[in-house]
Amino acid sequence: MATEAGRVVVIGSGIGGAGCAALLQKNGFDVRLLERNDFPGGKGASFTREGFTYDTGVHAIGNGDKGPLGRIKRDVDADLTFNIIEDGNRIAIAGNVAHYPQAYDSDDTVASIVEGVGVKPENFDDCYACFKELVTPRPLSELEKLDELPLKEFVDRYTDDTNFHQMINSTCGMLIVVTYFTGSTGEFIYCFANMAANRSLCYPVGGVGAIAESYIAALERMGGTIDYERTVESIEVEDGRVTGVTANGEFIPADFVISNMGLQPTVKMVEDHLDEQYVSHAMSLKSSYGAVSVKYALDAEIVKDPMTLWIPDMTDPEMTENYVGVFYPVPSITDPGLVPPGCQLVLAGALVPPSTKHKELGEQVLDRIEATMSMLHPGIDEHTVWKIRTDVSYVARISGRDLGEVIGLSQDFRQVGVNRPSPKLPLQGLFVVGADAGGRGIGTEMAGESAINVSEMVSKEAGR
Repeated sequence: MATEAGRVVVIGSGIGGAGCAALLQKNGFDVRLLERNDFPGGKGASFTREGFTYDTGVHAIGNGDKGPLGRIKRDVDADLTFNIIEDGNRIAIAGNVAHYPQAYDSDDTVASIVEGVGVKPENFDDCYACFKELVTPRPLSELEKLDELPLKEFVDRYTDDTNFHQMINSTCGMLIVVTYFTGSTGEFIYCFANMAANRSLCYPVGGVGAIAESYIAALERMGGTIDYERTVESIEVEDGRVTGVTANGEFIPADFVISNMGLQPTVKMVEDHLDEQYVSHAMSLKSSYGAVSVKYALDAEIVKDPMTLWIPDMTDPEMTENYVGVFYPVPSITDPGLVPPGCQLVLAGALVPPSTKHKELGEQVLDRIEATMSMLHPGIDEHTVWKIRTDVSYVARISGRDLGEVIGLSQDFRQVGVNRPSPKLPLQGLFVVGADAGGRGIGTEMAGESAINVSEMVSKEAGR
């Protein structure tokens, strides 16, 4: 039922929350954005230390100006620049190296990648055919048919080549933060093929935090507001409709409440007003993996490639005992302004379970990240100005969630597409925005797509 009401409270200034807030302010709503931290961006924040700007996580942006983050930028006239990662990505497996340029969907490039990762000669044709299928964009109707198929089962249809499987499994972890045993084929193809078609793998100038910061600046320029260090204790509901929130003990009235806290934390706040079956289903949904990272501030340019996914030789006991697969972009190659002249910033991360209870495991993986980087890049230790080790508890503290998952609800083959939760909760005026609901794609971009979709849903419900 349409209403003329226009007061909106957005809880959380992650990319989804900040983007949705700016879009709704532009659409004529009176938006107030509440952030529990004293900085914006949530898991997409950036910080500065001794002249180095580093991110909360380990990021690259798949589609930049050609994706949902670029669309929001244009719609709200945000001051945001994406620099293309000119040399693309590189994947190294057991001494074999494949280079992914921006355009990695051409026949010659696919052949070069498949050969580069060291597939067996007798498996080349099958691996080539599989890669071509994965890198070919498909209409939504075709993706939906593949949504409920685990990616490993899709690859199994073509080949059992060990190195090819390792490459696809690791790439799945890099893109959608789950293994290919549970990752959705439809969701993987959507991410992987769009990146190749758009040729826009990039990094935002000023760090990933610049995305949310630019959207918030646009929100404020248009008359919206943001309050920092405002923790929402409750979402208020009367007769099946939200009436506002209570934050730091103060009631803030609203006609619409849009939560960027995640679906499950939001459901917990209002579970007494929801159907028991809905609550049970929402709380049963699985989260993505978490990650640990080592952030290196270097006084010299040690790493030459802008982005690397390194995978140890799984047949070598010494490798598997001492090292770990690691994804390590070097943002300062793409944006030199992140570091002092002649210096370098390296962000190295690996996936782990999202539970904060596995602290010992996290420390072990962090030790292996450091051992891996020292082995791959001699001199990195001698040139380290400082380094920061972050675990899942670090992410959980920033997001205010119980888990330290990377992107929220997992893009598991059982909970994507039509099985993804709706951004609209079964209470009038209450929505969830962010990677949990309302979008497809790679983490940050899924949050951006959700911001666009939720802003349109709210505008329609309000009759605008």
